[in-house]
Parts: sequence; structure tokens; C-alpha cells
Amino acid sequence: MRGAIVILALALACGGGDDAPIDTDMDGGPVDPPRVDGGPLSFGDPIPEGGGRFELIGGDWSMGPGGEGYRCVRRTIDRDIYIRELNPIDPNGTHHTVVTYMEDSSIPDESIPCSVVNHAPKMIFGSGVGTDPFVMPEGVAIRIPAGSQVMINLHLFNAGREAIAGHSGLEVVTVDPSEVVHEAGSVLAGDEFFTIPAMASDYWVNGGCTMDEETTVFALFPHMHQYGDYQRVYAQTEAGERLIFEDTYSFDDQRYRHIDPLVLQPGERIRVECRYQNPTSSTVRWGDSTLTEMCYAGLLFYPPLPFGLSCTN
Repeated sequence: MRGAIVILALALACGGGDDAPIDTDMDGGPVDPPRVDGGPLSFGDPIPEGGGRFELIGGDWSMGPGGEGYRCVRRTIDRDIYIRELNPIDPNGTHHTVVTYMEDSSIPDESIPCSVVNHAPKMIFGSGVGTDPFVMPEGVAIRIPAGSQVMINLHLFNAGREAIAGHSGLEVVTVDPSEVVHEAGSVLAGDEFFTIPAMASDYWVNGGCTMDEETTVFALFPHMHQYGDYQRVYAQTEAGERLIFEDTYSFDDQRYRHIDPLVLQPGERIRVECRYQNPTSSTVRWGDSTLTEMCYAGLLFYPPLPFGLSCTN
């Protein structure tokens, strides 16, 4: 399977520090203001022995009226962790976030302004507006190896006329490795680089992800922006195609859904359909901004596979 590199950012969390806030210039690009005083940066709560609840990673930020920008936070962890529960911290102004990791820490831990393309190669979790806590099935957890560097890319957007500030990140609950039967992974499946014509109604985009080895999918996360209003997800198997999820879509209600465990064999595929309404006189293009569009079903599955951030074949 091939994983494309996605231009995306979703929500994350980490222990309260005094990260430098983000403001933006008139074009929406990040501007790096002076550091907030008060001591060294903090990248997360201490990791509890044997499992427990803590804030893995996140950052403080501020955003001027109409501003849009990104902040990236990196944190190296000193032991293996097995994540069973994910609780996004996404106050107003958090457009969406992506939590990823790499199995080394060659880049210093830091909290800095960044861009949409800054991600580590392995995905942990993504969230959007309205994403609620997600608990894995019994015996399933996402493993992050000791020495790995976790990274959050916060996409921040202030649609209002007043400056706002907040702290966005990801709180997790970890378990002892003795409780884990299946190690899980995550990927964004769908389509990229599409356009939606001006004045289009009921316009469908179709994409998907093909498996390279036996894979069990147990949850999904619909993700579009403000022109999207419906999503369908299918399993394409040797026995034929069957619908596994469909629902209306709201940008303000982006929740993970448990599904009956679905076993896919090598060469079988998840197909994603997204429907859009574009009442404007302009073409809407694919991209990370609220004013552009995406078509993804985030998948949770086991075993973890080397998809990268997205799979759109």
C-alpha cells in the first residue's frame, strides 16, 4: 500500500507550558512574537508508571482576528507507551490537528510556528471540531516506542473579530503492555487534489485505500470541511462491495465511530465517497484551509501498517 504525504493538521494535547503564542499577519501566515516569560517550555505531563491518564503533548497559542496559522510541538518519550484512550483538547480556534511520531529524536523538542507540511511519518490520531474522546476495544492499543518523538501540528483559525487564545493538545490513557493483544495504527483514507465546480450541488468525490496485508479495521472518523454534507464508506472484498458506514456530515461534529471489526485481505480496499454543495461562484479546491475541502475517512486498525499519514490509491 502506498501512503501519500498529506497537507493536513489535526488536534493534539500536552501539559501546560509557556509556549510562545502564535499570531498571524494579514495573509494568515504565522508570525513569531516574543516568548512568553515564566520559565522553560513544558512538553507534556510525566508518563505514569504502569499506565494512567496524562496529557501527552500540546501547546498554548494566541490568534488575531481573521488569523490562520500553525504551531508544531515535539516531545521525546523515554519509555514504551500503549495508548488505549484518546481525549482531544480542542478549544475554539482549533481547526483540526494531526498527531504523529517518528522513532528517533534527532530534532530537538520544541514548540515553534510551522507550516501545513510539517509532520512525522507515523500517524497516531487526528481530530477536528467536535471530536469526542475515543476508547479502543478491549485489548487494543497504539504503541509508541521508547525514544520516539511525538509531534503535534496544530492548525489554528480565528473566524471572529476578536483575538483569541487557548491550549490545544491530546490527553491519553495508557495501559500496561500485559493488557494489550493487538497493537493498532491509524491512517487517512480517501481522495486528494480534487476540485468542486462553482455552483455544484450533490457533487461526489470518490477515493480509497488498498490493503497490502491482512488488516482489521475497527473504527473510522469522517473528515471534510464546510462544503461537505454526506459521507459513505464501503468495503471492497473478494465477496463484493458492501456499505459499512453512511451518515450526514457536519463540520462541527467530527466524531470517531466504532464499527464491527472488518477483516480485509491483501488487495482488498476501503472506498470513501464524499458529497459536497458549492453554492458559490468559485471553484473549491482541495487543501487544509476551512475555505478549501478534504475527503477522508480516518481509519483505526490492527496490526499497525506502514501507511504514512494518508492512503489515497
